[in-house]
Amino acid sequence: MNRQVLGFILVFVAAIAGGALAVPLKKRRRFELENIYIPSTLMMMLILPTLMAALVVPGWLQAIHNAGTPTILAGMAYGCGWGIGAILFGYGVTMAGMSVGFATIMGINTAVGSLLPFLVKSPADLLTPGGLVILAGIAGCVAGVAICGRAGLLRERTAARGPAPHAFGRALLVCALSGVLSACANLGFAFTSRAGQEAQRLGANPVFATLASWIPVFWGAALSLLLWFGGLQIKRGTWRNNTGPHASYDWTMGIVMGVIWFLATIPYGMGAYYLGRLGTSVGWAVNIASSLLVANLFGFLTREWTASSASTRRTLYSGLAILIVAIVLLAIGSSLIGA
Repeated sequence: MNRQVLGFILVFVAAIAGGALAVPLKKRRRFELENIYIPSTLMMMLILPTLMAALVVPGWLQAIHNAGTPTILAGMAYGCGWGIGAILFGYGVTMAGMSVGFATIMGINTAVGSLLPFLVKSPADLLTPGGLVILAGIAGCVAGVAICGRAGLLRERTAARGPAPHAFGRALLVCALSGVLSACANLGFAFTSRAGQEAQRLGANPVFATLASWIPVFWGAALSLLLWFGGLQIKRGTWRNNTGPHASYDWTMGIVMGVIWFLATIPYGMGAYYLGRLGTSVGWAVNIASSLLVANLFGFLTREWTASSASTRRTLYSGLAILIVAIVLLAIGSSLIGA
């Protein structure tokens, strides 16, 4: 199979998981956000990466050590930013709804997470025909999610259950901050590639070696998430929710969320490897756009759009159509460059 085709397939797999990430949040019964994020963080950031690294990345700890302290600290710093973005993600999606929350967060995430690695790592490709097509695709992703966000705003204004305008404004602010900081996940992965290169040198399969680049980022994210949500449980007394009626169900939802989160990350890293030197730019934009498509599908399945008008739904459909065109442009641009 063509490397780029395989790369896009893996990125789409990650996108499906990413689009489903908010579902366990909506299905929880007893847990507050600070409760459900503890098991999901432990599963996503620590347990699953360690188990997978032990199985498929020989000498992964040595590879990270060989990458050097600056690389490790950079990865952890980006991870902390990602963790804060994930904290705000939970609040943003809860406040604004799955569809509009995803639109705002992922639009900003796309612009920051795709353009910065492109500008830093492949500036020579920027003004080539392929580079211009990729830039058009990234712009299309941002425009598509903006239009989807507009549709979500119209839905909230007309729905009887929608928040007051000032409350919705706060929700959008939380989502915007989440979008900026969530891009740190891709930036951390892009700028800790030396750990993956060291893992390959020690004999790891090049595809799985990308996990060594993720692990320092995971450590930083876990630190910020566990400190914040653990402290919040103590402050609010919500640690009592960890036991009692429905607690076992919510622990299961938290674990499921962690597994989904992991599946939204690792296949993306593998796909980025197959996509070549622009993988962290093209792959990230495709991943985010596809995640939004999936998220809106779940939004329809959970009846978020039932009360919306026909014109609002047409706005949403136009945004989704632009996202699909943008994904095609990204694929064409990637092939033109031969990334």
